[in-house]
Amino acid sequence: MNFSIFGLGNVGSVFYNNFSKKNNFLTFSKNNKFNCNINNNSNNYINLFKNNHLFIELIGNIEISIEIILNSIKKNNNFITANKDLISKYIFLINFLFKKNKLKTYYEASTCGVIPIIKLLNNFYFKDKFLYLFGVLNGTCNYILSNIKNINFLNLIKISIKKGIAEKQYSNDIFGIDTVFKTSIIISKINNYNIFYYNIYLESIFNINKFVRKIFYYKKFISYYYNLNNYIFLNISLFFLKNKILKYINNSYNFLILNGIYSKKTLLLANGAGGLPTSYSVFSNLHYSFKKNFFLKKKCNNIIIINKNFFCFNFLLKINFCYNIFYYLFILKIIYLKIYYKKYILIKTKKTYYKKILFFLYFFKNKKFFFNKIL
Repeated sequence: MNFSIFGLGNVGSVFYNNFSKKNNFLTFSKNNKFNCNINNNSNNYINLFKNNHLFIELIGNIEISIEIILNSIKKNNNFITANKDLISKYIFLINFLFKKNKLKTYYEASTCGVIPIIKLLNNFYFKDKFLYLFGVLNGTCNYILSNIKNINFLNLIKISIKKGIAEKQYSNDIFGIDTVFKTSIIISKINNYNIFYYNIYLESIFNINKFVRKIFYYKKFISYYYNLNNYIFLNISLFFLKNKILKYINNSYNFLILNGIYSKKTLLLANGAGGLPTSYSVFSNLHYSFKKNFFLKKKCNNIIIINKNFFCFNFLLKINFCYNIFYYLFILKIIYLKIYYKKYILIKTKKTYYKKILFFLYFFKNKKFFFNKIL
C-alpha cells in the first residue's frame, strides 16, 4: 500500500518520522516547494495523485483540501484528514461523496487529539441520545489557563509553540476558532445533522485581565452542549469551576463528559494538543482504513512477572507505642517521613518494598497495628 501525505507541519512531520520504511510515501509541503499555483512544480504535484494511494491531508487549508478530496474520489482512494475547518463545514457532503463512490473517509484527528470520540459515536453510541456534553476540546488553551497565574500570557504562547503544543500561527487556538470547529463536528455527529460553527456562541480567552488570572477558582475553556426537548444550547467560554476532579486536568489535556439516556455519564480524558497525540489519531485511522486486520510486527520477549510482595509503595503505619520500633526501622533501613507520638505511633514511610514492611511487622505481631499502601 502506498501513501500520499499532504503537509509536513507540526503533525505531519511527527507522523512521517514514525515510519522506518519511507519508500511507500510521497510527501508534499511548503518545505519541498509546495505552491498553490504549481507553475514550476506541476510534475511533482500530479505524481501525488495516483491510484491505490491512501491520501493523508494534514495541511489545514480548505481550498487545497477540496482539490485533494476531488482527486482522491477520482482515483478511487480513501482519505484521511485532520482539517477541522474542512470537516466542520462540509462533514455530511464529504461523507455523501465518499459513500456514493464506495470509499471511506476518516477524520478522527480533527477533534480531540487522542480521544477516539468519532469512533465511539460511530460504533458504540450510535443508538444513544445525549442530553448534555461538556469538556475541554483545546489543549493549547488549557495549557495557557493552567499556568496563567505565574507566567505572562504572551510568554505562555511562546513556550507552547516551543513545546509543540501550539502552532506558529496560533490565532485560531487563542481566539477559540479551532474549538468552535471541533465542537461543531462532535455535535453534528451526535444529532446526525450539520450544526454550523456560526451557530455556536464563543468567548475567547485572549487578553485575560489580572483579576481573572489571580482568581482562586480553576479556569477552564469549556465547550458546553445541552439538549432540552430538542432545544439545543451551545456555548464555548471561560468557566470558573470548583470541581476537584477537573483540578488535575491541566496542561495540554482534553476531557469530555457525556451524559446519554442509555449510557449515562461517561468521562473521556487524554492528551489533546501537540504533534505526537494528533499524529497517533492519524496513525490509528491509517490502520483502521485497511479492510483486513493485521498484527503489528513485534518481537516476542520473555516476560518476567514480579511477585506482588516486591512492589514498592509509600505506606502508612499505625502501631502502639514502643521504643523498639525505631531500632527495627533503623536496622531494616526503612526511611520514614513523619512520626506522630501519642498512645500509638503513626508513621508515613518513603517508597519501600512490601516484603520489607511485612518483615518489620513480624517483630510486632503481638501488637495491634494497621497499615495501608499510598499511591
